[in-house]
Amino acid sequence: MRRSLLAIAVLAVLLAALPAAAAEARRGACVAGVRGLGCEVWTAKVRSVNDGDTIDVDVIGDGTTASRRIRFAGVQALEQTVYAQGGRQGACHAVEATERVERLIKRSRWRVRLAAEDPLSTAQRRSVRTVAVRSGKHGPWRDVGATLMREGLALWWPLWSESSPNLTYSTLLQRAILAQRGMFDPDGCGVGPSAASPLKLNVNWDADGSDTANASDEWVEIRNLDPVNPVPLAGWYLRDAGLRDFLFASHAVIPPGGRITVDVGTQGDDVTVFPWGQRQPVFTNATYDDDAMGDGAYLFDPLGNVRAAMTFPCRWQCVEPLQNAIGVSADWRGRGESIVLSNPNAGPVDLDDYVVKSAPRSYHLPPGTILAGGASMRIRIVADDEPDTPLDRDWGLAAPMLRDAGDVVELRTYTDIRIGCFAWGDRSC
Repeated sequence: MRRSLLAIAVLAVLLAALPAAAAEARRGACVAGVRGLGCEVWTAKVRSVNDGDTIDVDVIGDGTTASRRIRFAGVQALEQTVYAQGGRQGACHAVEATERVERLIKRSRWRVRLAAEDPLSTAQRRSVRTVAVRSGKHGPWRDVGATLMREGLALWWPLWSESSPNLTYSTLLQRAILAQRGMFDPDGCGVGPSAASPLKLNVNWDADGSDTANASDEWVEIRNLDPVNPVPLAGWYLRDAGLRDFLFASHAVIPPGGRITVDVGTQGDDVTVFPWGQRQPVFTNATYDDDAMGDGAYLFDPLGNVRAAMTFPCRWQCVEPLQNAIGVSADWRGRGESIVLSNPNAGPVDLDDYVVKSAPRSYHLPPGTILAGGASMRIRIVADDEPDTPLDRDWGLAAPMLRDAGDVVELRTYTDIRIGCFAWGDRSC
């Protein structure tokens, strides 16, 4: 009996010590305006707007006046260097994002709605929350991160711990990129070098095998679509949505109609392939579950213009002209395994921007892979001594990889749009 009374007394002390915010929190939508009850929700008074993705607040009803630093879930604004109000400075569009957040919060009378899947989610000792504002005292709550994505004022920051904004934010960001809004206006920070030369990114985000053990199989290819003019890259940099960037060497240049590659790991010749030097993979693989994961790569010129970007997986206007127009088949028997791509159309097709996948491996079709109308191309998994035809390719593996009992072979874009699929046995497309 004495032990029971002692336990009750200890429990009462512990409960009294817990922040009142836990008792005040209610269940609600993780992203304001998106249905669901998956998050803990609080209201707070904003004390300061620090930058485009961080604010300081006093949580209402937590029994204290303590200031808490809030990091916006799913949002990566560009870096600010001077934070004093009235004298803010930073990368192009960084201050613009901060001032946009500040205007939204002022209109909301400095009250915000905070939400989190896990109340203990933090990043660099800041509580990670989605943040919403309202117009006036009784208007509906509107998500701040969604506004920043829609206007192209921040990058989508994919998170496993707070994954609820991923689908909304990645979709809105892809719309902003296509519309060239905000930071995706190619000369929004001024006319940069090689402004007339269009550029394109392809990201190999799914390394063969275990991503964590194969950083060098992640890479970003940058193509110069200008057939006449080279693009010098001195002062340019490449980054993902995290705080990892790669600054190009002063001698880096993309020849007319050519391409270079940034290897996430340590491989490269520093001429056509540049090593980023990361020990771990940079890009988060795409998922199609409730987490809706993915990532992106962004190429900035010296003025801060985003000159090329690719986010994945595709979640907006995901239509490709070759969808269901290329045949895919496979021979999975013995050491003579092969994959065949067929073009039933009358005209030729360029397969340069496509990748053949059979999990967990990928075969990247080389530049200049043109498949004539009515022609087929065979990709041999293991090289052999058979005579080559002009369209034969070797995957280059040391042993067969296709599963006899059942497997799947696909042709996909780098943004993960399926072009064609072939399955057998216990597997299906």
